[in-house]
Amino acid sequence: MKNSINKIYALLFAAVLFFAANNSFSANVDVYNNAVLTGGYASLDLALAQVGVAPNTGAVQVRINIGHALTTSATIGNSNFISCKIFPTAAVTLTSALNASMILLSTADNVTIDGRLNGADVIGNGNSLTLTNTNAGTGVRCIQTQNGSQNSTVRNVNCNIPVIVTAVGGGRCINIGQSTTALQGGQDNVTVKYCNMSGGDRTFQTFGSAGFNANINQTIFGNKVRNASSLGLFIGSDVLNVTIDSNEIYDDTPEYKGGAAGTTSRSIGMQAIGTILIQNNRIHDIADNGIRATGMSLQGILSIPFRSAAPLATPTTNVTVQNNFVSLGQPNTAVTSIYGIFMSNLASPSGLDHNARVYNNTSLIGGTGSATLQQFTYGLIFDIPDAASANSPSSATYYNNVSRNLREGNATSQHVGMDFEVEPLVTTVSDYNTCYSDGLTGIRYDATDAAFGYNSTSSWRDANCPDYEQQSAFRFVNYNANCQLTAPNYGDLNGKVLASVPKDLFGNTRAAVYPYRGAVEDIANPLKVLTVTASLEARAGALKSQMTIVLYDLLCNPIDYATSYIINGSSTAEFVYSTAVTNNAPQYYLKCLTATNMESWSKNTVTFSSGTANYQFLSNTDIYGDNGTLSGAFFAADVNQDGIIDGTDMSLVDNDATLSANGCRVPTDINGDGFVDGSDLSFVDNNAVIGYSSIGPCPNLAANTDKINMNLNNVERVRLSSDSKVKFRDETSHINK
Repeated sequence: MKNSINKIYALLFAAVLFFAANNSFSANVDVYNNAVLTGGYASLDLALAQVGVAPNTGAVQVRINIGHALTTSATIGNSNFISCKIFPTAAVTLTSALNASMILLSTADNVTIDGRLNGADVIGNGNSLTLTNTNAGTGVRCIQTQNGSQNSTVRNVNCNIPVIVTAVGGGRCINIGQSTTALQGGQDNVTVKYCNMSGGDRTFQTFGSAGFNANINQTIFGNKVRNASSLGLFIGSDVLNVTIDSNEIYDDTPEYKGGAAGTTSRSIGMQAIGTILIQNNRIHDIADNGIRATGMSLQGILSIPFRSAAPLATPTTNVTVQNNFVSLGQPNTAVTSIYGIFMSNLASPSGLDHNARVYNNTSLIGGTGSATLQQFTYGLIFDIPDAASANSPSSATYYNNVSRNLREGNATSQHVGMDFEVEPLVTTVSDYNTCYSDGLTGIRYDATDAAFGYNSTSSWRDANCPDYEQQSAFRFVNYNANCQLTAPNYGDLNGKVLASVPKDLFGNTRAAVYPYRGAVEDIANPLKVLTVTASLEARAGALKSQMTIVLYDLLCNPIDYATSYIINGSSTAEFVYSTAVTNNAPQYYLKCLTATNMESWSKNTVTFSSGTANYQFLSNTDIYGDNGTLSGAFFAADVNQDGIIDGTDMSLVDNDATLSANGCRVPTDINGDGFVDGSDLSFVDNNAVIGYSSIGPCPNLAANTDKINMNLNNVERVRLSSDSKVKFRDETSHINK
């Protein structure tokens, strides 16, 4: 009898041990309900199948203890629980070879996939969960949500799928998908943050359900997105209210860009509506492997809000793009077009009139492309036509953006700093932008509009006078490999103070009065301000007169220049310089240039102290050689800026007076009243008889470049070839569906 009892105890003890072995920390995956262990499982798919099944209907935790291979999708297919949190208890890797999702949330609400160790919110607790799928199929997903899965969070997860290197399809690391019925609702209130995603065709995507459910409230924050073929972060149609913030998008290996059948590759593609915020993102080192047979388009950020089909609502849509840094400088020899930041719209019914706000972005284009393929490259494209949709009209506001295009290629390629177009019916505001293009090959414009190309600040401002771009400038801006401003930098880099952009890309507080343009504030080198009081003889009209002040050192080397305005012929203006100008010891002469008056120099020098300096032209004795009026005004009217007022200037004014030339800042409009007539002739006639000529402390200077001179060459515009504008308009028609 005693032996029988001992055998029973032994069997019971063995059963307990077996149960404990399968319901303890030693299992690959443990499931807890309300902090009570309910089961241990060999794989994540077996564990997730128990979520929402009694007793796992409360606050469920799924703890991944040991890495393993998935042979079927790990799926939660219900919402019969209060919440579910999935996290690792050690550094674990789950693998799969399925052409399917590794983790699938279908009709599953309130699920968090937290890749931090123990899901703990502790400083320094990084990504400990890795999902790796080796299948290159189009159905591959590390994580997918669908069929009305709401309130989902995916954070601190490493997702790796194959990098596309040939003309084949590919999967997605994280896909916020569609629903199959209207009753399910959309994939609302989704947050994806601090994930590290690599590979696939569209590395991250959210896309609503056409005609019956939008995906509402999507936040994509702080992720690293690498090696996408067609789309790094894709916010597709039927998506409402999106924040894309502080993500880094780049390649660490070249891919076959554009996917199996596509011709475009976008780091951020945005088609959503509602309230859209794209800010603090870095895009860099985007690399095509160059093996494709057809040319392709490479795009940093493309914004085209896409109208939802009825019965879905089409709300007022505000798109804010700010503090982003785009650097596209790889060779990419199969590329035929590059756009750093592209703000656009489509025609109705697909397009949606909206409000675009584009502030403090930096876009750098570089690299040497194909020697045979014609390229059209733009750092910035600001062109939002009115779609004549339900929300008409659109509005567009562009402030403090920086574009630099140093792309090289063949002789027929066109490289532009910024394209800015004012479309009919669209309320447009644009100013304080800096754009620049330079290089050894191709056709280059610092800026273009609907028909012309421009290569001087003065011509650009005059062409847009008086409504747009009056503080914008064509200047080279220096950044290092870490996206920081680096010396030397130059004048006219001061931006407009914007309450909505108080900090830069790196979280530095922007200067309160003279912030930098672009995504980065140089907090170690505040901008320097030269305050000048000056007046222009004969200038009395309401139109503001541009004045450029070039600073020369005592050895007569030109150091830097900046441009401001003289109002009503006489005023005090501020000229803003950067690191090319230094404080304390250096002394600078002022060379003052305008379009209508004599080149004039300061008699004395200025020295900057604590970032400021002052000079006043109050009498002719303040002008070098006493070469001005007794009140200190610069002589009128050296229209061709050759240094002497003579019959040539008189002839130019006479011709325009005969033609009744008029407009904003016409160079032959001496008095600035907007019309060229006999009153202008009288001024040039009087001074031509006397024969005034310019005098300065630096004789025999080599001619300044057209970018500094204010002569009539800067008024010329170059008409664009017909294909250059059509090319980028065609790109907006390639909407991803």
